[in-house]
Amino acid sequence: MSQQPLAGYKVLEIGGGAAAAYCGRLLVDAGASVSTSALSQAFRLEGIVRGENPADHAYAAYLSAGKSQLAVPADAEQLGRLCSDFDLVIVGEASHFDAAAVSPQIATIELSWFGKEGPCSQWQGSDLIVQALTGLPHMVGTVDGPPVYPGDRHSTSVGGVTAYITACAAILAAPTAASRRYEVSILEANIVLAEMHMHFFERDGLPMKRCGVNRFFPNGPVGIYPCKEGWVGITVTTPDQWRSVCKALELREQAADERLVTRELRFDRLDEVEAAISRALASRTANEWAVIGREFKIPLVVVPDAEGIFSHPIFAARESLASFSSNGKTFRVPRTPFGLSRTPTRIRLDGDQQPKSDPPGSSSSSTVAFPESDSAQTPLAGVTVVDFTMGWAGPLASRLMADLGANVLKIEAGRYPDWWRGVNWTPEYIETRMYENAKPYCALNRGKRGASIDLTQPTGQQLARELIARADIVIENQAAGVMAKFNLAYQDLLKVNASVIMTSMSAFGTGNEWSDTRAYGSTLEQGSGLPSFTGFPDKAPMMTHLAYGDPVGGLFGCAASLTALISKRRTGEGQYVNVSMVEAMLQFGTQALLDHQLDPAVELRRGNRNPSFAPHGIYACAGVDQWVALQASNTGAFANLAKLIGKPAWADDPAFGTLAGRQQQIELIDAAISTWTRSQDPATAARLLQAAGVAAAEVVHAETVFDHPEYFGAGFFIELQREFSGPQKQAGLSIVRDGVRLGSRRPAPLLGEQSWEILSEVVKLSRSDYDGLLSSAVVTLAPAPTRNLVASAPK
Repeated sequence: MSQQPLAGYKVLEIGGGAAAAYCGRLLVDAGASVSTSALSQAFRLEGIVRGENPADHAYAAYLSAGKSQLAVPADAEQLGRLCSDFDLVIVGEASHFDAAAVSPQIATIELSWFGKEGPCSQWQGSDLIVQALTGLPHMVGTVDGPPVYPGDRHSTSVGGVTAYITACAAILAAPTAASRRYEVSILEANIVLAEMHMHFFERDGLPMKRCGVNRFFPNGPVGIYPCKEGWVGITVTTPDQWRSVCKALELREQAADERLVTRELRFDRLDEVEAAISRALASRTANEWAVIGREFKIPLVVVPDAEGIFSHPIFAARESLASFSSNGKTFRVPRTPFGLSRTPTRIRLDGDQQPKSDPPGSSSSSTVAFPESDSAQTPLAGVTVVDFTMGWAGPLASRLMADLGANVLKIEAGRYPDWWRGVNWTPEYIETRMYENAKPYCALNRGKRGASIDLTQPTGQQLARELIARADIVIENQAAGVMAKFNLAYQDLLKVNASVIMTSMSAFGTGNEWSDTRAYGSTLEQGSGLPSFTGFPDKAPMMTHLAYGDPVGGLFGCAASLTALISKRRTGEGQYVNVSMVEAMLQFGTQALLDHQLDPAVELRRGNRNPSFAPHGIYACAGVDQWVALQASNTGAFANLAKLIGKPAWADDPAFGTLAGRQQQIELIDAAISTWTRSQDPATAARLLQAAGVAAAEVVHAETVFDHPEYFGAGFFIELQREFSGPQKQAGLSIVRDGVRLGSRRPAPLLGEQSWEILSEVVKLSRSDYDGLLSSAVVTLAPAPTRNLVASAPK
């Protein structure tokens, strides 16, 4: 039996705060011994159990399952002394504990909502408030509004997995005499979800706007559609996919219409296009259409509800759900989605972990010492990653590793460049080198060195294997079967590097009946069932992002890879990491699944309302499309809110003195809040509300996130200068170590920019041999794509 990756590490989690507790959840699932304490008993569950809501208590039981609960110390000094007995200390965002003087054996990871310094450091935070500041809600909902927030526990989960990545980096870093102190801002961690929109605006100069439910300009169709039974999610981006959709759904008239060839043209006629799609889908069930979607290689998946998640055939086959018991009831919840083949995470959260048997020939008896190096080095100094990823999810996972100091070698080819460089490859696009001006590509690939190697040629495959022979991690998110076609499947890699870690990131994981599902980030959100928990009662399931699953999958792909690397450092053994990005998205459904198990009849689509708070919503302000998000976290906050909006009598009225009472009066409360907010500028309203002890924030427009440095820590936004594409402002890494922000400042590589550098350095290639590779087009420094070629759009 394999030892779990973090077995033997002792972690103290100082509550409260859901983000810190979720970090602890991931740590214990990976094998760490996690103990919990708090500065006082009242703080232990602060931010986790938020009101008179049974589902919050169930969520607290989920977060605490498998952890040891320590008694609350007499004072902060005693709690500080306790920390020295642990390897890691996780300090919660609602802990009220000063971690400055804490000295565990390795490091402290301290979470906060908005960083430890700055004008907003003392603001009250929550999932709703963080999401408002990322700009995500602004683009979701009906055209007239209100904007719709993504959902409960999403932001704290992102903060938690980012803190987990930080914990792994701390373990992997060279040991130092003094304990390290890491800080993670939950808001900054969540900006990875908004990067694409920020860089779309940078590219196009078009303000982001709400286009209607399940509509995201300029993509079409991207949405959720009813079938004879159930719902399916469909995403169409490329001309090839549109042709395949028309063929699969027998849309002959649409297939012949040249004015529908691009997504932009289709978006202009989306009412017509979606009506035709819905008519066609009505002839079969969602499950039947999903089979057809895989046959035609189009991104089309079933959108399950809660029961559909519990009965999902692939989730069952992959053991995607874990279990725990609380108050005599056993709950099923999403399992930590690391996909570790040799050292799996817990499947019974509150019991002894019994991992599956090791693969034949494996061993966990040997140990490998951690490297010793200058203490100023980055955490992943000396780690080499060979990166075969494209798009958003995979490149984000490898960028996070580059930001933490890994040597990341990005492999592309002229025939198959990263698709962020372009989709519609016109001759004009190539001639003007617009593929080097792709703003999302530039942001997602900073810190890497790039080599152009054509993997369709045997020589290219051999070069890739020689790079892999010297690598710690190989990461890929290619379509099913592609790596095997290039003779670069995991079994092939073991022949050249027996201890290699290979992380494969795909929609439903590899090795099952749905592994060939074509997917974008939108497909991952659809396939996870999250839209079934989002939106409004009696309406269609609602997506909350054009590509939600990509950044979430990237975070968990990085976390899984670093977990496997810790195991390798301790045992000398690599492993195959089989990440399902749909399972990563499924993490956000934990609260809703607990709600459903407590009461199967409960309505899970609640718009902007939340059963733990009243009020909780997004309200119109003065001006066009201006909004403020707010929540009254408790009765005291509501009393302050009532006075601020001109309803002082409510502060002492017993009818408003409980959560249940306020929920009964919610229409009246919302109307009074709206009357007040409509006379306010959203930023001013947020400042007044926060000063009164009410959690609030303006709903930032996605394209203006860069314009609000006041919400972020010093140095979070960075400026990079790159050849051809010029200067670019980017969101940096949300991790600060010992007061210094980590993160790479190397701009993204041009196509094949470091090919000679990498091949001469790693493979020891001679210049004449390299020139031969150029002449045979094994190495190419300009694109000649073989897919998605279209002529210029019709006038």
